Amino acid sequence: MRINLAEYFKGGFSIGRGFGTDELLLDKKRTKWNVLAFLCYDANLMPVPDISTWSETGRKRVLDVVRERTNAINAEVWVDDVKVKDYIPEVRDETD
Repeated sequence: MRINLAEYFKGGFSIGRGFGTDELLLDKKRTKWNVLAFLCYDANLMPVPDISTWSETGRKRVLDVVRERTNAINAEVWVDDVKVKDYIPEVRDETD
């Protein structure tokens, strides 16, 4: 069963607390049936620089949470300009 990624992740999610919160919001333009894309914002919902420009520690903190939250989803996952995981095409068994 394939889920509607745009519907499932429509609210995005938050990482952190208070002023240090990173908001990951669904990128509706790039999200498709097998591609899930997020854009990163600060706690005030202001765009932040692409995650590829962040320190390794900050980038790892966010990407680890994204991997955890999308672990069960078979989709190519992006945060800004960084690919988090690949889509794995499903192989159909001839006996089905």
